[in-house]
Order: sequence, then structure tokens, then C-alpha cells
Amino acid sequence: MKISRRHILGTTLAAALALTSTGMVRAQDAPIQIAYMSPSFDISDAWERIYWSMRGRLDELGVKYEVTQLAVQDATDHAGQLAQVESVIQKGADYVMLGATEYESAVTGLRKLKEAGIPVVVYNFLEPHEDESARAMQYIAFDHFEGGRLAGEWSAERLGGKGKVAVLQGVPGIVSDKRMNGFLSVMEKNPDIEVVIGVHTDFDRVKAFEATSNLVAAHPDLDLIYGVSTGVGLGIGQALKSQGLSDKIYSLGFGGTGDEITAMNEGWLSASPLRSIDDSGAAVADAFVAHMNGETVEPVWSGPFVMVDFESDADEIIAHANRYSKPLMGR
Repeated sequence: MKISRRHILGTTLAAALALTSTGMVRAQDAPIQIAYMSPSFDISDAWERIYWSMRGRLDELGVKYEVTQLAVQDATDHAGQLAQVESVIQKGADYVMLGATEYESAVTGLRKLKEAGIPVVVYNFLEPHEDESARAMQYIAFDHFEGGRLAGEWSAERLGGKGKVAVLQGVPGIVSDKRMNGFLSVMEKNPDIEVVIGVHTDFDRVKAFEATSNLVAAHPDLDLIYGVSTGVGLGIGQALKSQGLSDKIYSLGFGGTGDEITAMNEGWLSASPLRSIDDSGAAVADAFVAHMNGETVEPVWSGPFVMVDFESDADEIIAHANRYSKPLMGR
């Protein structure tokens, strides 16, 4: 099956396959100490791929480094992440990659890290904090609103501008809201599509499974359910599969991770806006290297999306998206 133009939304293939910038690292006396902080033990593979692509890029550039991995139980554990930030400061680190549980919740920890003189890359947010005392060195993310909009465009096209759709949210805050609002911006232009706003699932796959079961029971005429993350999308897909509804109700996730691609190939997830996840992990590494070399670090980095679905043959795009992580993860 060939990938068609309507499956490549929001960017060109050339842009999707663009490499991150290259650079050289200055001679090191000792390995740099990196704290890699994830906002959850996410069932999706996104945070794992970011971790491995960061390492793959550092290896490619010849950087000596040691990484400490930290993660809170789920993306609602703001206090737990702050405690981990404090432990990183106490132990000492040269750089921090902070996958913040939420934008505002990160302020106190960022302020403490800045006071300690530790450069930070914040992942999953594109807006530098207004408070200079809490502003990170760089913010890396894929535009959440744009990804949601692409999911909405795909949905409206598939439904022919008519039908009934539902949205399952993540954790209350910027990420979930933008991914939902991008989707809704398209639905607003399609008055013959009825929209049901579902519950917050905390980006949790099990909660999304349960919420989907409840949605289908309450709205048996649903045509499509959109989940605002990989975990939510997979929970939706599994719930529909368990009820034999995969061929009746479209299911969408967000991110186009390896787990989502597998689900599409197996026929229980319909589509997802795919981000070249390894580009962002490489961008984290590039920010660290630029700082090590005394170079200017741009305050914001963002990459493109490619909309893929169960009909797409997107092997080339996926190979690029996972080019650092797959050899190290084995999948």
C-alpha cells in the first residue's frame, strides 16, 4: 500500500525526513552527568525513544556522558517530580532533560535548577516561561495544536463531514487542551459532525480503556473516538477491539509511536499524527553539545507531523523517525 498525499498532512516528506543539525564536541576531561526525567512510566514507547535517541545522538557526536533516569508514577504526580528535581540538585548534574508533568507545575523545580546553575531542556512544551528565574535553556516539543488539527482533518475527511465523534482527554493542562482544541478547530467547521467531550484519563491506557467502554455504552452511534496521546489512543483501540467494534468505530491516538504503528498494522487503531520522535531526542543532545561548546542555544525547537493511518505504507518515514532509538531498543 502506497502512502498518498492525503496521508502526509502538515509537512512535506522532505521536511519529515530532514536531519537535525550536526556538530562537534570539544575535548572532555570527564563524562557529563545528565539527569533524564520522564513524567510517567508511560505504556507508550515515546519517552523511551526520546531517551535512546538522545543517547544515540550523543554517541554519534563522540560525547562522553553518564545518564541517570528518573520518572514519577504518572503525569499527575507534580509533587513527586519536584522531589526528584531536588534530589538531582543535591546529587549534582551538568544537564537536565525535564519531561515536565505539567507546564505550571514545573515552575518551582525550574527555579531551583536555575538557582543551582544547571542548564535544563524542557520537553513537551514550546512556550518559554515568562518568569526569567524559571526559564529553561531550551523548550522542545511538537506543536500539540497542529497535531490535533491534523487528526481532525483526517477524521472529517473519513466521515465525509457527517457523523458523531468523541474526544478522550489526558491530564488537565496545556498539552491535553491543545491537542483537543486543535481537533475541535476542525470540527467547528463541520457542523454536521456531533462532538462528545469525554473525561480526563490522565494519559493512562487502562483509564482510557474504561472510559471508551463507558462512551460506547452511552453513545452507541459513535463513528470515531480521538485520544490525545499514544496511551489514550491505544486504550481506545483495545476497548473497541474487545467489543468487536474496530471495523465500526475509527480510533485515533497521538504521536505515531512504534506501539501505535503496530496497532494500525494489526487493525485495531485507525490513525495518528506521527512525529519524528528521534529528531526531538537528537535535539536534546544537540542543545547540550551547543552549550558545552559555548554556542548559542535556540530557546525553542519544534518538528513536523505526518498523518499516518491503517492504509499507509510509511516505512521510510517510520525508519527515519526511529533511526537512533530502534537500533538501541531493538524495536
